[in-house]
Amino acid sequence: MEEIPEGVFKLPNLKELILWNNEIEKLPENIGDLVSLEKLELSGNLIDTIPSSIKNLKNLNTLVVSWNNLKVLPDEIGELTNLRRLGISNNHLEALPESIGNLVDLEELVISENNLMELPTSIGKLVNLKKLRAPGNFLAELPDDICKLKSLEKMEVHENNLTSLPANIGEMENLEKLRIYKNIIEELPASFAELKNLSKFLIYENELTELPESIGNLTELKEFRVGYNYLQTLPKSITELKKLEFIGLAKNDFDNDEITKINEMFPKGVVDWNE
Repeated sequence: MEEIPEGVFKLPNLKELILWNNEIEKLPENIGDLVSLEKLELSGNLIDTIPSSIKNLKNLNTLVVSWNNLKVLPDEIGELTNLRRLGISNNHLEALPESIGNLVDLEELVISENNLMELPTSIGKLVNLKKLRAPGNFLAELPDDICKLKSLEKMEVHENNLTSLPANIGEMENLEKLRIYKNIIEELPASFAELKNLSKFLIYENELTELPESIGNLTELKEFRVGYNYLQTLPKSITELKKLEFIGLAKNDFDNDEITKINEMFPKGVVDWNE
């Protein structure tokens, strides 16, 4: 299918339109006529533009246009204030419009595998966001305002160019899962120890030379993968992580004495030296 059938636009009461994996090249202006639409999923097509008439879909709660050829999003995307889920991964986006901050009811934002160099500061207005997936871009930093996402439970920013994390990341009080592996981060900010609900933390393949003594405050941590860094020791407080089930330490700079000491710190089977 190379275009959406014209008859579709004569269905004003249509609530869902799902057309995955076709060869649709254009989303026509009259998509805005489907004012009752609640779910629009067009992944796996050849769409390169979203028309401004998208703003008319005031009832839309799900918009997924992943695996297309989009290079920009229209500012009008910010008028879809009922959106709960927005998926735009695997496109060619270089930026997100500031208007995305108007989507205050958004709970899931998937922007992975694009060409994003930065995130807009307005992302901090997404106060109901629970999942943010942005791996596989070219992000060199995260805006400080991202720390205002106090409802966020899962953040994925792995495989970017991050050299640091925001100083106030500890304000993301509900964060449970954090994937930041395959970046170039050299240290963790002091506030990191305030992430009291963090249970899964993946930071392997970075540039860490040490972990802060305060790491022991992350008492909910169950899975910690920190292999392929430059660690020579672990802080004594790491033994306070009583719920830890797995810690991956492969390819760091521990000497044999430190390896022996670390193995004695944890129950058998918790430490993994291979990944």
